[in-house]
Amino acid sequence: MKKISVIIPVYNVEKYLSECLDSVINQTYKSLQIILVDDGSTDSSGKICDEYAEKDDRITVVHQSNAGAGAAKNTGLELIDGDYFSIIDSDDYIELDMYEKMVNSLENYNADIVQCLFKDLFVNDSFDRKYKFKGNYPKVLTPKNFLKEYLYDWKYAIFWNKLFKKSLLQNIKFPVGRKIDDEFFTYKLICNSKKIVNIEDVLYSYRM
Repeated sequence: MKKISVIIPVYNVEKYLSECLDSVINQTYKSLQIILVDDGSTDSSGKICDEYAEKDDRITVVHQSNAGAGAAKNTGLELIDGDYFSIIDSDDYIELDMYEKMVNSLENYNADIVQCLFKDLFVNDSFDRKYKFKGNYPKVLTPKNFLKEYLYDWKYAIFWNKLFKKSLLQNIKFPVGRKIDDEFFTYKLICNSKKIVNIEDVLYSYRM
């Protein structure tokens, strides 16, 4: 079974962190490397990371001085030892079969990247905005066609609804110091790929 490296940058999310981590460690797909990068949290987030690492030997925790989300993700990228990798935000959570479905899609379509749909979470409720990709599902795209969609549909730019082959990285890093960095990272992996597949499953919950 191929391994997925899951990078989770962590900063002052003690209220939501356990929900995020529980959704990862309880995945139906068990071959995981879970990398928690505590970016100088001042609440109990770092302690929560260490407590989870004591209970699950798939978890590696890195504590570093606060340098921002881009730097934290770059730290995680340097530690990847899986065949695939995923980056998720520490105040979000994923469906328990997310990685199983994503790996199956990658292998069934011999793709380099798979992206799923997602829903928004608000303080008191979840609200499905019925986010969709254009066309039928599953939809297989070339990098050129993907980048055309990327220009008009913001869902193509985000990184947290995707699973990537590690081989696409080729020393690609996140910019440091930007509040939003998805657009500076994802397209480079797309350019290194040969095939991307969209699936219709809503597997990621994004906290607003």
